[in-house]
Amino acid sequence: MLVAAVLASSVVAFGSVYIASPGAGPVNIALDQCLADVQEATAYVPPDDAAIHGAALMRLCMRPFLREQALWVGAGILGELLVAVLLYLLHPWWLSRRRRMRPIASGADAELLDELADLSRQAGLRRPPTWLVAPYSTTQGGQAFGLADRRRICLDVGLLVRYDLDRAGFRAVLRHELAHLRNGDVDRTYLSIATWWAFVAVAVVPFVAVALKPDLFRVRGGPDTVRPVAEVWFPIVALGVLTAVVYLARNAILRARELHADITAAGWDTPGGALGRVVNALPWPPVRTGRIGLGGRWTELLARLGSHPSPTRRALAVADPRGTLRPGLAETAGYGVVLGLALYNVSLTVGGLVEEYLVIALALLSLGVGVLLLHLLARAVLHAGAVEAAGTRRRLLLPVVAAVGFALSGPFSLTYAENYDLGGTGLLRVTEWPVTATTLAVGLLLFAAWVRSVDTVLVESTGRCHGRRRLGTATAITVGAPLFAIWYATVFGGSILQGVQRHTTQSGWGIDWYVQLAGWTSIVHSYYPRILVQFTPLATAGLVLLWAVPALLLGWFRRAGHGPPGVRRAFRIGAVAGLGVIAVGLALPFAAHAVLPGDIRHLPANFNVEDLTGTEPLYFYMVYGNTYVAVAALLQAVGAAVVAARSTRLRPVLVPLAVTTTLAAATLGFYLSRGISDCLRLTGPGGRACELPSFLPDSYITFHLALIATSGVLLAVPAALLAAAAGGLWRRRTNTSGINVGVAPIATPTGDADAAPRSARGVLAVGLAGLALLVLGGAAAEVPGNYAFWKPDPVPIGTSPVPPPERVAAAGDPCLVGTWREVSREFDLELAGRTHRIITTGITQAFRPDGVVVVDYGNDTRFTTTIDGQRIDIVWSGQIDARYEVQDGVIRYDAERSHESSTTVLVDGKVRARLGSGSWTSDRYSCTTDTLIETPTDAGTWYRIELRRS
Repeated sequence: MLVAAVLASSVVAFGSVYIASPGAGPVNIALDQCLADVQEATAYVPPDDAAIHGAALMRLCMRPFLREQALWVGAGILGELLVAVLLYLLHPWWLSRRRRMRPIASGADAELLDELADLSRQAGLRRPPTWLVAPYSTTQGGQAFGLADRRRICLDVGLLVRYDLDRAGFRAVLRHELAHLRNGDVDRTYLSIATWWAFVAVAVVPFVAVALKPDLFRVRGGPDTVRPVAEVWFPIVALGVLTAVVYLARNAILRARELHADITAAGWDTPGGALGRVVNALPWPPVRTGRIGLGGRWTELLARLGSHPSPTRRALAVADPRGTLRPGLAETAGYGVVLGLALYNVSLTVGGLVEEYLVIALALLSLGVGVLLLHLLARAVLHAGAVEAAGTRRRLLLPVVAAVGFALSGPFSLTYAENYDLGGTGLLRVTEWPVTATTLAVGLLLFAAWVRSVDTVLVESTGRCHGRRRLGTATAITVGAPLFAIWYATVFGGSILQGVQRHTTQSGWGIDWYVQLAGWTSIVHSYYPRILVQFTPLATAGLVLLWAVPALLLGWFRRAGHGPPGVRRAFRIGAVAGLGVIAVGLALPFAAHAVLPGDIRHLPANFNVEDLTGTEPLYFYMVYGNTYVAVAALLQAVGAAVVAARSTRLRPVLVPLAVTTTLAAATLGFYLSRGISDCLRLTGPGGRACELPSFLPDSYITFHLALIATSGVLLAVPAALLAAAAGGLWRRRTNTSGINVGVAPIATPTGDADAAPRSARGVLAVGLAGLALLVLGGAAAEVPGNYAFWKPDPVPIGTSPVPPPERVAAAGDPCLVGTWREVSREFDLELAGRTHRIITTGITQAFRPDGVVVVDYGNDTRFTTTIDGQRIDIVWSGQIDARYEVQDGVIRYDAERSHESSTTVLVDGKVRARLGSGSWTSDRYSCTTDTLIETPTDAGTWYRIELRRS
C-alpha cells in the first residue's frame, strides 16, 4: 500500500511537471485550437449528436496531449523506481560509511566469536551474518542491514562492554537483531525507507518547484505568470499532508518490524531471560525525540509516531503476542486514507487514456482496491473478536473509520490539489460528501457484520475449519468489492445522487394523487447507481450468495442438516411478503381501470417506446410499472424488517434469504398483473390481446428480476437496520435474551429446522435449492445483456459528420433578416385529454444574417385557461438560438444551440410539469416589409404566428 500510494501520487506530480515543461507548450496550443474547432463545429447540431460526436472529437483532440503526458509520467515513475532501487542497494555502503563500521577481526576474542556463532545457529539462519562493530557508538544496541547475499549486523561498542558485564542482556539484544534477519525484515525496512526518499527527491521536490514557479523549465521572455496565492499554496499544503502520510506509514512499518522481532526473539530466550528487562530499560522518549525541545505531551506524541514502539508496547507484545493482531482504529483509518489516495490520484490519468471506457476503467481500478480494502477490514474484524469486552464496539468502529479515512483522502490527493477549482464535483462535492461517506460507512458496516456473523456460526458449528472460514470471507469480498467499485465510479463522476428526482406525467396533471404517485415511484427506478448495479450479475447472484454459501457451509441443504434459529421463519416471512406483492399486483389493474379515465391510461396511436428517454414525461404504463416495482420493494423492506427485528443472530444471512424469496414471488406476480391488464385493455385497444402468453414470463423476465431486486435492496437495507436496532432495544427493555449479530455463542447448533420433522426439513432444503437455482439462473441469463450495457457503442463519426461551422443561411431573402415581435401566436395543445386553442403574444424572433435565429421568450410569457374548474397556466421563459436556412419559402432549422429556456405547466398555482424547448419544425413563411407570417409545413399540425418588425 505504501508503494501504491507513492506511485499513484507520483502520477499526478509528474503530470504537473510535464505541463510546466518546454515540450508541453506546442501541444497545449494545438489542443486549445482543436477544442475550439470542435466547439464551433458542434454548436448547432442536434443535442444527441453533439453529445456523442462532440465527446468523440474532443477525445481525438486530447489524445496527443494525454499520450505525451503518459510517456512523461511513465519515465518519471521509472526514474523514481530506479532511484529507490539504487538507494536500497547503496544502504550498506552508506550505513558503514556514516557509522564508520569495522569488521570484527577473526583474531579477536574467541569466546565472543563462539557466542555470536551459537546465537546465529540458534536463529536457524542458513548463512550467518557478517559481524561489524561501530567503534564510535557508545550505546548498547545493534543494527541489522545488508543485501540478500550478505546480511550484516553491527554491534555498538557499548554492547561489547555489556558482553562482559551483562551476558544475558547482550544475548537478548543479539537475538532481537537476528530475529530481524529470520523474519525477512531487512528488505522490507530499507525498501520502505528507499521508496520514501526516492518519492521526496524525484517527485516532491520538482512538484514544489513547479508549484512555486510554473515557468521554471521554460525559456522565454516576459514576466513570469502570476497566479493566485491559493492556487500556489494549496497543492503544496496537500503534498505536505501526503508526504506526512507516507512518512507515518513508513514509521508504522518499522514499528511493526520491531514488535515482530521482539516476539520471535522471545521464543528463543530462556525462561527468566533478559529480553523483557532490556526492553523496559530502553530510554523513552528516545534521545533523538527529546532533543527537539517540545513539551512533554508533544514529545510523547512524536515518539509514538516514530520508527520504534514504546518499551511498554514492546513488553506487552512479548508477554501476549496475540495482542499484536488486534487492529487499531488509527491503523484501519490509515488503510482507508492510503488506498483512497492511491485510487483517487490515478483515476483521472487512467480515465483520460481509456477515453470512452472511463466508467469501466474506474470500476476495474477500484475493484482491485476494493478487494484489498475489504480483505484488510475482514481480517481486522475477525481479529477484533479476540478481546470480547471491546470486540463489539471495535467491530462497529472499524468499518466506520475505514470509510471516513477513504472519504477524507480526496481533499489530500494531488489530483484535487491541482484541480481545486473543480472540487465541487465528484467525491469532494460539499453537498454530496456526507451522502458518499455515509453510504460507504453503511456498506462497510454491513460487510463487517456479515463476515463476523458467518464466521461465528462456522466456528461454533463446525469448529475452526480455516478453509470454510476463508470461503465465507471470500464470498463477502466477491459481493462487496464490485459494489465498492460501482460506488466509487458513481462518486468520482459526481453521480451518486443522479436520478434522485421526481418525474412528471405525460397526462393526468389535474389529478393530485396520480401526479404524486408518478413522482415518488419514479425516484428509485431512475436512480443511476441502482441502474449500474442492476446491469451486473450482483443484482441477483450476489443476493443469493449471501445466504446460499453459508447454507452450503452449514449443511442447510441436507435433509438432516442443522439450521440456526430463524431459517424457516425467514423463508416463510419472505414467502408471505411475496404473496402480498402478488395480491396487490392482481388488484392494481382493476383499481387503475376504476379510478383513471381512458384518456390518461391509453397510449397514443403513434406511440413508439424507442423514442423515450430518461427525461421524457411518464406515460401511464410507466407509472403503472413503477408502482408495481415500488410495491414489491416496500414489501421486500417489510419482510427484511420483520426478520431483522425478530432475529438475534445471522441477520446478515437471514435478511437476504427473506428478500430473495419475496423477489422470486414478486417477479412471477408481475406477469400475472400484466395478463390481467391486457385482458382489461388497460392501456387502450393497441395493447396485447387477452391470451395465455400475457400471463407467462418472456425474455424480459431477467430484466424485471434485477429491477425488482435492486429496488428492493435499496429499501430493505435501511429498513433492516432500523428494525434490528428497534428489536434490540425492545428485548433490552423486556429483559429477553437479545444478542447482536454473531456476537455471543449459542449453546447448541440446533434450531427450528431440527425441531421440525425430517420431511419438513427436506421441503425446506428443496425450497432453498430451488430458490437459489431460479435466481442464479436468471442472473446467468442476463449476462449478455449486462455485457451489452457496459460495452460502449462505437461512435459513427464517418457516417454522420458534424456540419462545418462555416455553413450559413441562404441570403436570398433579405426580407427575413431582422428582429420580429410576435403579435399573435395561435396553436393547439393537448391538455388533460382535450385539445385547446392557445393564443399568446410577446415572443421575439431575431433572424441574423449569419444564419442564426434567436427566439426570446422573456421572463414570463404566460397563457392562462380553465379546465374543469381548475386554472391552467403555461409559462415560457428564457431564449433559444439555432441555425436556419431558407429555401422555396420555407425556413428550416438544424437544432437549438442553447437550452436556456423552459416551459412550465401549473395547475391551480402548483407546478405539474417542466418541459424542454421541444423539437424544431420547419416553418412556411410569407414576408413583407413590416409583417411576417409563419405556418406549418406539415398538414397534420396547425399553428399560425404573426409578427411585426421591431
